[in-house]
This record gives sequence, structure tokens and C-alpha cells, in this order.
Amino acid sequence: MNSIRKSKAFMAILYVLVFLLLAEWLTPVITLTDTGHKTLFLVFIGISLAMAYFQVHWGISALVKTFYIMWFLILGYTDTTFFSFEALGFILADLRVNLEALFAQDWADTTDIFRTVLFFSLLWMAVYLIHYWVSFRLSIFLFYILTVVFIAVLDTFSPYNGDTAIIRIMVIGLMLAGLLHLARWLESHRINETINRLAAYTIPLFLMVAVSTALALYLPKAGPVWPDPVPYITSFSGEGGPGPASIGRIGYGVDDSELGGSFMADNTLAFRAEVEDGQYWKVETKDTYTTKGWELSEPVAEPVLYNNGDLIETEFQPGSEEESVNAVLEMELEFPFVLYPYGIETIQMEEEIRYSYTPIDQKIEPMLNGAPYEPDAVELQFNEPAYSLTGLRETTIDKLAELPPEFDRYKQLPEELPQRVRDLAAEITADSETVYDKARAVENYFERDGFEYSLTDIPVPEEDQDYVDQFLFETKRGYCDNFSTSMVVMLRSLDIPARWVKGFNEGEQLEDENGIETDVYQITNNNAHSWVEAYMPDVGWMLFEPTIGFTGSSQIDFDLDIETSDSEEPETPERPQQPELEEEDEAAAAAEARGPGMWERLGEYVADNRGAVLFGMVASILAAVLLFVKRQKWLPKVLVPYYRRRKGEQTFEKAYLRLLKQLDLYGIKREDGQTLMSYARYIDSFFGTKEMTRLTASYEQSVYGGQPETVEWSELKESWENLINRTSS
Repeated sequence: MNSIRKSKAFMAILYVLVFLLLAEWLTPVITLTDTGHKTLFLVFIGISLAMAYFQVHWGISALVKTFYIMWFLILGYTDTTFFSFEALGFILADLRVNLEALFAQDWADTTDIFRTVLFFSLLWMAVYLIHYWVSFRLSIFLFYILTVVFIAVLDTFSPYNGDTAIIRIMVIGLMLAGLLHLARWLESHRINETINRLAAYTIPLFLMVAVSTALALYLPKAGPVWPDPVPYITSFSGEGGPGPASIGRIGYGVDDSELGGSFMADNTLAFRAEVEDGQYWKVETKDTYTTKGWELSEPVAEPVLYNNGDLIETEFQPGSEEESVNAVLEMELEFPFVLYPYGIETIQMEEEIRYSYTPIDQKIEPMLNGAPYEPDAVELQFNEPAYSLTGLRETTIDKLAELPPEFDRYKQLPEELPQRVRDLAAEITADSETVYDKARAVENYFERDGFEYSLTDIPVPEEDQDYVDQFLFETKRGYCDNFSTSMVVMLRSLDIPARWVKGFNEGEQLEDENGIETDVYQITNNNAHSWVEAYMPDVGWMLFEPTIGFTGSSQIDFDLDIETSDSEEPETPERPQQPELEEEDEAAAAAEARGPGMWERLGEYVADNRGAVLFGMVASILAAVLLFVKRQKWLPKVLVPYYRRRKGEQTFEKAYLRLLKQLDLYGIKREDGQTLMSYARYIDSFFGTKEMTRLTASYEQSVYGGQPETVEWSELKESWENLINRTSS
């Protein structure tokens, strides 16, 4: 081994950088799969690299790593910290369960302990592979490129944010690549290193990388030249629709000025709600449509301040039920506002909080000592609004002209709104006599005419394109923002006051151990939602839900206070039932009854086992790289049986050339200009044989002597196999 590799200080720097690079692989895997004990995994990597650095015997190293993995399993999956007969028995019993599942090919029955062992095995293999690259090949380029690609792909296609990680990787990788290039250069020039010489080389390298990084971070940077890669890739499938697109992560945001683009699901828990029935949790409204999204007009009134327990007065008056309903929200994400249901009466928190209610956007913001406050828990009291069907039947069109000027901002529309949007709204509501009927007609319109709810392949409008017009007439594909914005715009085109509302829908109702539904709802970022509020003359503001698949606040009841007779049934403001399937749809219904196809099932499996699929992909890549690097050892085992069965005049020539390549992989390179016979004598002197000289003489006789028929492969086969087998040692 050359002197540079014997420098403990130099190699120690390399191994520290390798540890940091491996940590960048581990962090996103831990984050995306909700795996705990990141520190203990890092300790395992550190121990493995330390034993490789000190060249600990492989048997002792394997024993230490196995001991550590067993200790980790006992710590993570039992109630004990150290080894005990009970803990070891539990681990062995779990091993038996996994072995039975593997032999039965029932992969779903493998346990978390088994998956943890597989993850440790992956880390073990990765450390060995990088140790080989750094210590023997003095090259880290391939792993460096794979790391950059890995983080970039996760940052693009998953919720993981790799903005800072990619900077750390670039710094670590450049330092590693520079040091390893230095080591190869010193070896090729046979320069003996000293501490002073190494410092003279490494210190400028580190300073150059540090200065370059600082300049890259703090100098002004231009915006992105290329569009988002995800819609660029999907555009080739023809499913993206017209116009550019972008992909965001679903959740509650404050900037709605440019709507559109695809979203990725995010199961991050936002809050829990303990309440009798599911509610829509309102945050704010916006009133100005800009052809691209929503903005808030300038405030026209000062906010109203309330104390704990004060009656909150909003534009939705509490209902007439005798008893109010209590709700307790436990916040997981930090929001500087209160999420409240319709019919809110009072808000209560532990601290001395004041609540600022702004009529312009209906947002309730908690204040502590005059500063914004992010609550951990909120107790609410509310009484759901009730509406009279008699009053709704009297919402005649002529009453819209009698509304005061304060409603004008809820009728605002941009001058650039295409006329066909107004025409469509008029066509939809042509047979509706009241304001309420028109609002219901627009709300129900999206359940027909080919509209589809989806988070993916959603385009962003072009510069000269209207967001609503694009959705109604071109794509007909979108999520809540598309549906709710379109309904508000169409209602306003009919002079019906309407506004855009943001918040969260009901979420998922949890069940107890016996499968019985509880009063606890779990609301995640996936439940961030938008809907519509429209004003009914002489009745007030009402909630409408145009998005396909959503039902609105289920506890907003309608008070049917009209007299009924046997001959006339009261009208109920319910959505019309779906029409019966036509005969031509029977085939589609039969296909649906058969269940999802192979590709659908594969997609569901990948979605449900993202962690396992990710581990499998990384393991497969590392295994393929390891096989490629170690091909010098296993390739002879493939070549010998292959050429042993081959016959013909060309067999020996091909086998001889394959032997030359294998010797090159082994590390005995043929110098430029060196003759085959000279190279053969060197090989024989290296291995202590005469077989390479014999094979070379036969090859030259066959190729250059023009007598291939005199070369018998059967007589030379044993010598060839003997030499090529030596290269695998």
C-alpha cells in the first residue's frame, strides 16, 4: 500500500467526510418513513466506519455490529434496555414469524423488527462499499453523484425539503473528491507525503470550497430558468392539459393570488377535534378575484376585540337549538388564528387571550399581550345555524337590487372575465326562479358534464388565460380551489353576492379498539379545503359546497316551517340523486365490480408501502453497484462454464481476449506499446506459471500465423481456466 494511504490523519479526514455524506442519505429516509432513533442509526454508521478505519479484523467487526443490532432491537421493541432471556426470546420468536412469512411468500406479514434488520443490513453494505471506494479505489465520484440525484429526486417528488441538504452534500462531496484526486495524484507521481505537504494541499482546497459556498449563498441569484421538472415530464404523456403546471404540497397557505397546479398529498396531522359531529372549520374569506386567484381588499373596518368567554358576533348567527355544542381542538401545527365552526358563540383558552375578529375576512386571531399567539388548545362553544325553507323560497331576484353598497365587493369581477363564463352561469340558472334555486343550480352543475376531482395533472393558466374559464371549458379537472372559485365567479356574474372561504373539512372520525366511532376527528393537511358562501336576501349568508365528493357541513339543518298537506310534500334542499346507469354503462359497471386491475393494484401497493419500496430501490441500486465493483471476483465463475461448453474456431480467440480484460480488472495492466508475449511473460512471472506464454503463442499463431485450424481449444482450455480462476482470488 502506498504511503498516502498509510497517513492516519489523511484517512481520518476522509472517513469523517464519508460519515457526513452517509448521514445525508439517512436523514430523508428517516424523515419520509417516520422511523425513529436516527441518532442510534448514526452511531451504527460511525462504529462501522471506525472499525474500517482502524482495520479491525472482519470477524470481530461483524460480531460487534451484530451485537449492536441485537441491542437496538431489544431497546426499540421491548421494555428492557439490556439483554435478558425474555428479550432474547421475544427477538427469536419474531425471527421465527418472519421466516415463516418469507417461506410462505407472504411479505405483508413481515414485522417491523425484520424491516429494521434489513435496514441495518443496507447500512452495513453501504459502509463496506464506501470503505472499498475510499480506501482501495480512491474514488467517490459515483456515490457522490448518486447522493445528489437521490436528494434531488426526493426534494422534487416527495414532501422532503432538500434545500439545505443539497448545499451540505455539494460541500462534502467537493472536499472528498478533491482529497481523493490529490491522493491519486501523489500515488501516480510517487511523491511521499508529509504533514506539511498535505497541509499545503488540503488547506487551500478547503478554503476554496468554503469561499465558493459562501459566495453562492450570499450573492444575488437569478430565478429559475427551467420550469418545474414534474409537469415538464408529465407533459409528454398528454395528460397535463394546456398551459404550464406546477406541483405543491397540500396544506393551508396564505398566498392565493395564483391558483392552479398539481398537489402532492400530505398526511401531516394539523389538529384533532373532539366534537359530536364533523364540522367545517373556517379560517378566513377572500373577496377579490383577479383572473388568476384571490386577494383581500383593503380593510374597511377596525377589528373587533373579544375576551375569553365573550359572545362572538359573526355574520352567521347561532341556531335556535336549546343547547349549544362544545368542541375542543388540540393543535399539532402552529397556526396564528382560531379555526371555528359555523354558529360560533364563545372561545376559551387557558391564558389571558384576546381575540381580534376582522369583518373583512372573518378571521379570528388570538392575541397575547398585544402580540399574535399560536394556541396549543382551543375550547369552542357553538350552535349550528338553521334556515327556514319559507325564507329561502322568498329570495326573489328583484331583492338583489335592494342590497346596500356594502355587498358590492362580493359582486366584484375583473373586466377580463370571458363572456362565455357569464353565459354559462345564465344558462345553468335559466329555469331557477329564486336566488337560492340559482345558487343550488350552480352548486349541482359540477356533478355532471364530465367534471373530475383530482390533485394531479392540474395546469396553471397561461398569462392571458382566466383561471375559471380554463377549468370550466378546457380541463374540467381540478380540486376544491377550482370548483369553489368557479362557483363564486358564476354567482357574481348573476349579481348574487358570494365569497371564497378557506379552512379545513371534517377530517377522519377515529374509532376505538372495538371499531366503534368516537367523538374525535383527526384533521391533516390533506383536509385543507375551500368552499363558497353566498348571500340569500332577507335570510343571510349560507354555505355551499360545489366540490365533487364533498358534502359540506353535515350539521347545517334546514328548518321546514311550512305547512304540508297530503297532496303536497315539502321541498327539501337536497342535491338530486344520480341518474340510473344507462345500458351503455353496464359494461363499465361490470368492469368496476371486478375490482381494480393489475396496474391499479400495483399503484395501491406502492402507495401503501412507500417506505418498503424506497428501501428496496436503494438496496437494489447498492447491490447492483457492489456487483459491478466486485465483478472481478464473480465473473470467472460465469465465464468458465460458458466457454467450457463453447466449440468452434473462434472460441479460443474470444476466450483469450476475455482473459486479457479479466487480468486488467485484476490490476495487472498491459502497458502501452507492450507486446503480447512480453506481457505474457510478466503474467507467468507474477503467478509462477508458464500457461500465459503458451496461450499467447497459440493466439499469435492463430491470428498472425494464419493457421487457426492448428489451435485446439480443448487442449488449451485447462490452462485458460487455471489463469482466469486465479484472477478471482
